[in-house]
Amino acid sequence: MRFFGPVPRNALLAILGALPLAFCLGFYQVAFTVFLPLEGISVTDLGALLTTAGLSSVLFSIPFAILSDRYGRKGIMFLGGFLTSLISIIPGITQSFLILEASAVIGGIGDAMYLATWNAYLADSTTEDERPATFSLSFMVFTVASGIGSAVPGLFHFLPLSLDLAHRLFFVTLGVLSLLTPFSVIKWVTDKKREFSHSGILPRKSLGIIAKFSSANLLIGLGAGLIIPLIPTWFYLRFNVTDEFSGPLLAVTYIVMGLAAGLSPRISKRCGLVGGVVLTQLLSTLFLIAMPFSPTPEVAASLYVVRSTLMNMANPLSDSFIMNLIAEDERATASSFNAVVWRLPNAASTVVGGSLLNAGNLSSPFYLCAGLYAVSVLLFYGLFRKVK
Repeated sequence: MRFFGPVPRNALLAILGALPLAFCLGFYQVAFTVFLPLEGISVTDLGALLTTAGLSSVLFSIPFAILSDRYGRKGIMFLGGFLTSLISIIPGITQSFLILEASAVIGGIGDAMYLATWNAYLADSTTEDERPATFSLSFMVFTVASGIGSAVPGLFHFLPLSLDLAHRLFFVTLGVLSLLTPFSVIKWVTDKKREFSHSGILPRKSLGIIAKFSSANLLIGLGAGLIIPLIPTWFYLRFNVTDEFSGPLLAVTYIVMGLAAGLSPRISKRCGLVGGVVLTQLLSTLFLIAMPFSPTPEVAASLYVVRSTLMNMANPLSDSFIMNLIAEDERATASSFNAVVWRLPNAASTVVGGSLLNAGNLSSPFYLCAGLYAVSVLLFYGLFRKVK
């Protein structure tokens, strides 16, 4: 892993163990947002399901993060991966809105448990010098695996199955295979015992840093929720293409941006962590604004690939940056506070985005998203430009 830099063995094994779940979620995220409208569920109800999952994740992430800081990462990470795998099977079994709503709640809990511990575990397993490489590798592996999973609907045309049956079969099959991830946690993840030195809910040592970081991150989450989770739906409404097109598109997007994350450590060395985040996010916003003007799905797809690659190259840099500044015994809790601030407006704005698309307004979500992104980037730079 010298292309990235040094990556410790404990972190490397955990990253590789996440591959099956990432592959499953890549398929789930693209197929879910197209399959349900094809089955007669309205785009507004689809937005409500995504919002429910997001709000559930927000509600439970902080309690589980506190438990993680107190008692360790391993058990919570295992249960989170296990619940997430089981819930990914549900769309293949039923299209009952009530059951899907219940599964969205449980899936949000699983997401909260797994993700609240992930960054903290990687930070526990690395030194400050190792973190840019480790977070970049984590992002690359998870993103490329998700991309390959999202390409699966592109194969449906070649299968001797109806589109409906193919979706159902792969929801169940990939959900079962993704159970390999939580069981890899049992085998490979090791807890670092730590002294828990703060009481209460708030991460007091890191509260100032988290407040600043989250104020910018909130705007990113609010903007992204308006359109990014609904991109396959937008392609369906704008160009009348199903996930047989948008699935491979997202696959290419994930794979390209995953591979591009290998450049993130080099960007951080040249521009610094703050400069790298600002540069990539601003460039990404320009390509996002251009998408509604696309005359064909191919042009829109090309713009989306570049937009996503640039925006997500910033993720390993910002993760490494914030983990360097947070006290060791508050990493999971502080990380979850930051996630809550991102996910809550993100989940709420998905309903707004779904309603706009459902009403035939296919451009406004992009413009609103781009405006919020721009304000966030400028705020982030203003708050952290002097931080080493």
